[in-house]
Amino acid sequence: MASPSLPLPTREQCYALSDEQCRKILRYRDPEGKRTNPEWELEHQPELVRHYMNMLSFKQIEDAMKSKLEWSYKTYQNRYRDWRFPLDRFEREHVVRELFGMITSQEDYVPSPSSMNAQRLTIRPALQPQPQPHPTKSLPPRPQPQIIPQDFFVPAHIKREIYERPPSRLSVSTTGTYASGSTNSSRAHYDGPYSSHRASISTIATIATTNSSVSNASQYGSPYILQSCQFRQPIHDPNSGSWNNTLRVIPCRINHSTLLWHDLFDSCSICGFSRWHSLMVHANSIGIDTFVAAMTILRDTSRIDFAGNYPIHYLMSAGVGIEYFSSLFQLKDNFPRNVFGQNPLHALNPYGLGEQLTGFLGWFRDREDTPGLLIQRDMRYHTPLHALLQYPLEADTYRRILDIFPFAAQQLRALDTTGKNAIRLMNEASLKHKIESPVDFDKIQIGIAEIQQYLSSRPQNNQRYGFHDIARGARGLTYAGYFQCSICNQINAHSNSYLDQMICACANDRDLYAPDETGMTPAHALVTLARCNNDDERTPETPAQTAQLFKFLIPGDDPRQAEALHALDPAGNSLIYNIATRGFDEILEYVLQLTHQSRRRAAVNFCTKNGHSILEEMNRRIDDTSQQIHIANVTGNSRLKIVMVDMGRRLVKCRTLLRRAGAEPKPSVTTRWRIS
Repeated sequence: MASPSLPLPTREQCYALSDEQCRKILRYRDPEGKRTNPEWELEHQPELVRHYMNMLSFKQIEDAMKSKLEWSYKTYQNRYRDWRFPLDRFEREHVVRELFGMITSQEDYVPSPSSMNAQRLTIRPALQPQPQPHPTKSLPPRPQPQIIPQDFFVPAHIKREIYERPPSRLSVSTTGTYASGSTNSSRAHYDGPYSSHRASISTIATIATTNSSVSNASQYGSPYILQSCQFRQPIHDPNSGSWNNTLRVIPCRINHSTLLWHDLFDSCSICGFSRWHSLMVHANSIGIDTFVAAMTILRDTSRIDFAGNYPIHYLMSAGVGIEYFSSLFQLKDNFPRNVFGQNPLHALNPYGLGEQLTGFLGWFRDREDTPGLLIQRDMRYHTPLHALLQYPLEADTYRRILDIFPFAAQQLRALDTTGKNAIRLMNEASLKHKIESPVDFDKIQIGIAEIQQYLSSRPQNNQRYGFHDIARGARGLTYAGYFQCSICNQINAHSNSYLDQMICACANDRDLYAPDETGMTPAHALVTLARCNNDDERTPETPAQTAQLFKFLIPGDDPRQAEALHALDPAGNSLIYNIATRGFDEILEYVLQLTHQSRRRAAVNFCTKNGHSILEEMNRRIDDTSQQIHIANVTGNSRLKIVMVDMGRRLVKCRTLLRRAGAEPKPSVTTRWRIS
């Protein structure tokens, strides 16, 4: 969602855009030049862009262009869709803010380093003198954080039980020595369930102790790191359902950011927020000794919220130092994913780690009991690297981070379910900071230049033909009885059937699950797009044939199948929604078997953006099918009747499967997202 600090442009600003700026907007929306109808009314395209930026309705655009063109508002609507401009008003406002911010800042995203603004490419600190600081008169004074005593949130009866503490970690003068002293002290005085240490925990503790022995001047010389040690009030958005803009939770519409761990409050009946989670999100204002003591006090309190977030998820979003993690890791929660597909690293806030960030990430990379944490993708197909790069980091940090993450170049080039790669996500994140914090804006823009140079030195494997093309009905090249596969480029090595092409694509290392430039995954494309057989009549593909392709695409023994099953399509719909509403009963039964029982009820109670549940949509489509059968009977259209009777039968079977799995016509927000 666009930042509130980026307002919609005024009418005067929209119509002051030059023709070149309007063409730049068109190129920005279609950086690879793949949009359809690019030459349509070429002379009037800049004017159409201005009308779009001014948020005119399509009917108003028709009226405004009547003196020059005679197209209907439907035609304009279709052309904007062809040019990759969203039509939904909410999405349109977001895009207009983004486009106007890009034009006014001259910081538009360019996918190729060769065509990138020269100034942006040469902004590396090692090659350029330090930029001049922004005039202080143009920025409001930044409020200084209050220095809070370490036991401020601890009741009196607990304070008496805790031994003498070192000075507050929130004081800048003590940040260099705090981690070492407090961590060792907490181990010496506690014999409870959180005092035993495994070798892996000792590794984390060693990182913290080693770095804490460095002097203040060397370890915390950067203004960025000094800022990371300051107290930050946790941010809970109860409407969208997030903590600190990273961790996704059930949207309960009740703000929990003021609840403190020592208050005797009941867990939220909607999202499951408990005192454990309050302790985690407020950890950066609590001393390490108080933190360890509170963990012992809360040992009988529920630790998992309804969305499947453990304390480690909440602590990752709090922006704390590494010593806090060394205490929490003893819970052995094994870093599970929540219902949104996020593992704890998706929520990582790096502000409190400073120079320990790379060592911290390296510890996760080297774990053998939970491999793949650094490459797991959530339901929007974001990896932890995508999330981390949206924070403003120091210039030399980017290369060190990329050396830690496996397959870093592939992750940076990979697209999410909206068709955006890591650089576009970073650019959007920087625009949100531009007005409120120009320094953070510059840091992310420097990071974009760093990543562009990193990718320019890594070869790119251009896979032009793969699972997406097959799902869309492509069959390669056929001429005079010869078939040349567009994947292996061999002639008559196999047939041009969809299944044989999939086998070839798998053998040639095509990605089975990654979204394409439209944000569509192969699994979504397979069930939403129609294909035909290779016979003379071009008969439609049967549901049984589609099921055969789907089971090959997502085998039951693939460890990555959960990512494919829970990924959303560009419209925000789930895979189960797309399968059920199209009557693929065999595929639906297969997917429900693959879905873990604890997540099955939430999966079948998915709701669209307009709030309609799967079961509601099923009832509507069954009613529509019944009407079509009635029309076929009246008109004597036997072919239509056969098709509609078969579709109705399959839709009814899908509805039965959904009900057995716990689907409800009007599920509550908790039912939609709860892991049982």
